[in-house]
Order: sequence, then C-alpha cells, then structure tokens
Amino acid sequence: MAGNGPNALRQGLHLLGQGFKGLTVSPGQTVACVLSLAVAGCLVVLSASFGSLTVDVLDRAGRSAKVLVYLKDEVPAERVQDLMTRVGARSDVEAVEYLTREQDRAHNADLLPRDVMATLPAEAVPGQHGLEVTFRAGAGGTAGIGALASFLKALEGVDVVAEPPVGSGRLRALAAAVGFLRTVLMMLAALLLVGTLFFVVGTLTRTMERRKDEMNILRLLGATDAFVRAPIVIQGVLQGVAGLALGSIAAILVSGAVNAWLSVEFDVAVRLPAWPGRVLPLAVAGGLLLGVAGAFIATARREA
Repeated sequence: MAGNGPNALRQGLHLLGQGFKGLTVSPGQTVACVLSLAVAGCLVVLSASFGSLTVDVLDRAGRSAKVLVYLKDEVPAERVQDLMTRVGARSDVEAVEYLTREQDRAHNADLLPRDVMATLPAEAVPGQHGLEVTFRAGAGGTAGIGALASFLKALEGVDVVAEPPVGSGRLRALAAAVGFLRTVLMMLAALLLVGTLFFVVGTLTRTMERRKDEMNILRLLGATDAFVRAPIVIQGVLQGVAGLALGSIAAILVSGAVNAWLSVEFDVAVRLPAWPGRVLPLAVAGGLLLGVAGAFIATARREA
C-alpha cells in the first residue's frame, strides 16, 4: 500500500509528460489550433461584454432623458416653486431643476456653430426660463415620457414642452450600434468555436496516427484503454485551456482599448466590462470541457 502513492505519482507525471509531448507531434497544427481557440474565446468574452455595455448604455439613456419645460414670462417665483413641487412628486420623475433665462441662453449658444455666434450679438440668442425635468430610468420608456409631457403641457403657466427628450438620443444610437456589434460577435464566436472543436479533434487524431505503434505496444503490455487515452485527453485539455485563456486575456486588453476610445469619442461615462476575476476561471473550465470533448470524439472516430 505504501508504494501505491509514489507509483501513482510517477504514472501521473508520465501521462502528463506524454500529453505535452503530443503537442510537439504536429507543432504547426497545434499552434494554429490554440490561436483559433484564442480568437473564439476572445469573441465570446467580447460579445458578453458588449451585451453588458448595451444594457448599461440603455439604462444611462433612460436616466439621462430630460424634458425641457419652458414657462411663460409672467409666471412668478412662488408659482415656479409650486410647479417644481408638483412635477417632482411624480413617480416617473427623477429630479427637477430651474433654468434661468441666462442659463437657457447659454445652452442655446452652445448649440450654435462658433462662427455663427461670432457674428451675433449676445441678446440675439433666445433664452426663456423653465424647468429641466429628468426622467426616471425604467419608468415606461418612450410611452412614459409621452405621458409625462402631456401632464406638463396641462400645467398652468407652461408655455412649451420640448420634445423629444434631451440627452438620450446619442446614447440610444450608441446602444443600438453596440447591440448590433454584440450580435455579430456572438455569431462569429459560435461558428468559430464549433469549427475549432473539430480542429482540436483533427490535431488529436493526427497525434494518435503518429503514435499508433506506441499505443499498440502499451496495449500489448496490458495497459488499460483509459491509460492509453489519457495523454490524448491531457493534450486536448492543454490546447483548450491555453487557447481560451489566451483569448480571455486578449479580450481584457481589447476592453481596455475600447474604454479608452469611448472616453475620447463619446461624452458619456460608459465602460466595457472585462470581469478578469470571472473570465479567466471560466476560460480554464471551458478549455477543460472542450479538450475532453475533442479527445472523446477523436478516440471514438479512431475506434470506429
């Protein structure tokens, strides 16, 4: 009994070494297989990240949706406060802020081209006092905003309710683009993963063909099928884990680059999540399953 432990350890190390040796039987095909798995793994992670980004952007679009309520000039300060209280009491309203004529004029000036502004006197830019109503996220979407606008138009002292919501259009356009990209990435990743599985099978089959005589000798010496197949399984697992782990690392790096681009190109605080603490363990688990599946298919085809 005492010798079983060291003997099992030696056998385990021998099988592990044979698994690594199998990677060198057809090195070009092995490298190509690992790289294909890396690309597929990278696409899977990025598609999940873009899906999360889409949800985040849409949520921010809802939270940043605003309705501008312009008030009549004769509305007194106490009436303004009453209107802010009534509007802020609604469940679909996140916040209400008062805009002075000067603030509205400055906002309108920002919307005009600078060369046009240079030719206009300051008083030529219109400005009207009003309320900036921020719509609460998840409170009914476009239909909910329409209901809020109808409520605001019916208030006494309201002149104009500006529609569509300010600030959400750009975010929704970004969300649509990100969602489309995520769908494309997911389709490419699924096709590449299926194709790469058979690439793994082909690599393992080539290894078994090259080591056919060695495997037959092991069987003649009394080795079990499990012992003979173990190096093939180990080789498949090594390929799968290495490929998907490299892909997940590449996806994390790509996410950082995309986040840097988003911060420059868009005036919104959105980030493409990377989840390194979850992605790497999942990549190892996925590589393990992929390698075992590839080894099972390869050995089954060989026996058939």
